[in-house]
Amino acid sequence: MRLKWGVDQLYFYLVCFVMLITMIIGITSLVQAGINIVLPLPDAPTSKYIYEFERQNTDTDKSQLPADIIEREINEQKEFSKINEQTNQTNRIILQLLRGLAQILIAFPVYLYHWRKIPLLETP
Repeated sequence: MRLKWGVDQLYFYLVCFVMLITMIIGITSLVQAGINIVLPLPDAPTSKYIYEFERQNTDTDKSQLPADIIEREINEQKEFSKINEQTNQTNRIILQLLRGLAQILIAFPVYLYHWRKIPLLETP
């Protein structure tokens, strides 16, 4: 008995290889998302627009707004930026989890189907 290496067998092995790689990428994505949930990234720097607003309004002689209003506005913008960044980070983690899960759920059945269809041995 010898192995049959035809175009059809090459096709099945190639599809199985690609699906295995896809599943590995999906599992890696799930692990990375899990790590991001357990160990979240530190707070991102405050938005550049807040720094620009601070720069324009720190000199109270040139500013037409009272200092307490400027300070309150800066603090509100910083808080909004922080909440917005936390929401974006949560959304990125959820998308990463879903993407990894979808890769595994799609690739695994395709892999199994093609693996079972491979003609293993040619009979003499």
